[in-house]
Amino acid sequence: MYASTPVTPTASRPLQQRIIGRLTLALHCTVACVALSIAFVLFDNTLFAWHPAFMSIGYIVFMTEGLIAAIHFRQIDGPERVKAIWSHALLQLRAVICVIIGFGVIYRRKIILGKPHFVSLHAKFGLATLILSILMPLWGLLGLLTWLLALVTIELALPHPAVNKGWLTLAWQIGVGLIAVLLGLLSFKTVVGAKQLGGPEDALCKTV
Repeated sequence: MYASTPVTPTASRPLQQRIIGRLTLALHCTVACVALSIAFVLFDNTLFAWHPAFMSIGYIVFMTEGLIAAIHFRQIDGPERVKAIWSHALLQLRAVICVIIGFGVIYRRKIILGKPHFVSLHAKFGLATLILSILMPLWGLLGLLTWLLALVTIELALPHPAVNKGWLTLAWQIGVGLIAVLLGLLSFKTVVGAKQLGGPEDALCKTV
């Protein structure tokens, strides 16, 4: 009987990198399709239309891309890591700016229409998410928590009569859920890969 040859960390590295690369590509594509379709389909040049546009771009595009950057910069060192951290920080800053604008738009619209603020479940989740978004720089783990809460808020908002587009709304909800799954898989695979290859294991627990 022949003894099986163990797979060395060096031999498994290309496979790990290939899987991580494909997960990252799938995330980029899903993020772009979901966020941009929400922004363009729902935009009708009214004041309200700017709310879903800025929220989808802020949370689904910039914040997701910021988390992807945070996962990846755990695997590099030196000047490249510093550049990657700054890239992550700028993405998160853009996300917060978009979210604040989106919040300001819907707040202003409710004032114009004389409607009460923060009554619906979606509005309450949205307020909590906004507060966490502003507090993100104080603690890195808040970034992941804020992002997850933002996805829940978006899932609650999509069936609203003002934005409901039938089967397209269902597709958006599935897409938002898929983004969460893909990011979870990417983070998990990065952690497992780093452990197997003897590298850092903090891609998820220290995600900024």
